Amino acid sequence: MKKILIPCDFADTSESALKYAVAFAGYFSADLVLLHAEMVPVVSPEMNITPYALGDMREDSLNALKNLADKIKITESFKGRIDYFSEMGHTPDIISEQVEKQGIDLVIMGISGHGSSFMKNLVGSASVDVSKKITVPLIIVPPNAVFKKIENVAYACNYDPELILSTSLLQVKYLTNLFNAALNIVHVVPENHELTDEEADIDNYIERKLGNSEHRTFVVNEKNTAHGILSFITQHNIDLIIIEPKKHSLFHKLFNGSTTNQIAFNSPVPVLTIHGETPGED
Repeated sequence: MKKILIPCDFADTSESALKYAVAFAGYFSADLVLLHAEMVPVVSPEMNITPYALGDMREDSLNALKNLADKIKITESFKGRIDYFSEMGHTPDIISEQVEKQGIDLVIMGISGHGSSFMKNLVGSASVDVSKKITVPLIIVPPNAVFKKIENVAYACNYDPELILSTSLLQVKYLTNLFNAALNIVHVVPENHELTDEEADIDNYIERKLGNSEHRTFVVNEKNTAHGILSFITQHNIDLIIIEPKKHSLFHKLFNGSTTNQIAFNSPVPVLTIHGETPGED
């Protein structure tokens, strides 16, 4: 974990995530990359916006990022390197491009409208959109979350036979070991659901794959997947929840847009998203 990117829009949610990310980076001795993504304005003759005005906007945001980087160095006694960039375009695209260009290992973002049914159902989250776009892990930080040592991790896992071909478990194992945390595998199934032979085989595969890694497996009976996961988090003192929200991934049945947004908008703890790869994926 050498380089962490933090999208900054200078809003309250961004500031909360920034504080979490600075502490996180300090704990892992990582460097920071601050990124401001500015939407390109729709230009019409009546607006009288010139290329120079757009350049001024970028210059202003770069100055704001520089001041922010200087503040972090002083107030947080941050020892790592801090780079900063300002780009114009669609936020998920800009973040994805910078992840590749800067060799980013992890992205940390805040989330607007946490706990809001309106935002969750109608607007969605830029953080969730970004999580589907990028290839590296992303941590979605709820408002007012304070970084602390991650001791208990929950991985929301689906009974999908393609899990055997995916790199998801390897990523979960690596991240849990990185945090030196206890791992909890969580399956959410409907009430009165009896495991099939195929699902039992998947459980056995998970046990073999995780090897000697400290972990426990739980089966939660709940019709609503998000409700089951959120309930588990609060009942088991979880510090971080890992999900795989990528659209069309092997877990698309479990983590469709609605479920992912419900978890992201309502989780009391940070949500870490990953993307398991399978042979033949683009």
